[in-house]
Amino acid sequence: METDFEEDTGRKTLMPEKPIRVLIVDDHSGVRRGIKNLLQAAKDMIVVGEGGNGAEAIELATTRNPDILLLDIELPDQRGDAVMRHIHNTQPDMKVLAVSSYSDRDYILGMLENGASGYITKDEAPMMLLDAIRSIINKGKSWFSPRAIKNSGLPSIEEQTLTKREVEILQQLILDRPSDQIASFLNMSVEQVEKYLTLLMRKFETDSLASLKHIARRILSRRGT
Repeated sequence: METDFEEDTGRKTLMPEKPIRVLIVDDHSGVRRGIKNLLQAAKDMIVVGEGGNGAEAIELATTRNPDILLLDIELPDQRGDAVMRHIHNTQPDMKVLAVSSYSDRDYILGMLENGASGYITKDEAPMMLLDAIRSIINKGKSWFSPRAIKNSGLPSIEEQTLTKREVEILQQLILDRPSDQIASFLNMSVEQVEKYLTLLMRKFETDSLASLKHIARRILSRRGT
């Protein structure tokens, strides 16, 4: 991964970014081993500790200084949401990604309400875990897997990443305003509006404005806008 340049005897050389420091807490050693192997293959991450219960999660979160904690929900001594609540109260800047066998709405929302930055099920982890960690740490975004989104009613990844301008255009679209009226209302050019509409259709994988309008109504009703 490329970062800032450093001057060295007249030449510019690439300096590597600090790796993302990851703490793994799960009561199954096989799960921890699988996650560790996955992370060790990524050049931008390093595992700084492993734990098997809530008490170890709390201790290691303090002593190992991780950037992100991968936290199971069902632990032998306490539930993950209780651990999450403690960490959020004592170390509010620490990011926590729930990695669980459960995808029930109550589990997901419980972790979210107590400060988790994301939620992913263990069977989805091999395909999505690295992207989830990078999104949370490098982009400062929450990250929820497709199953977590479906079961909890949370907004999709596309909805989560809407910009303020995209929301404004969607608001105008559901009022049945054509591109020239949207442009006039938002002080934009027609070309800019049409470019945004094209990008929004691509984002939501649709090729018609009618379908995009339907999606916009669903999204904005969830957002309360």
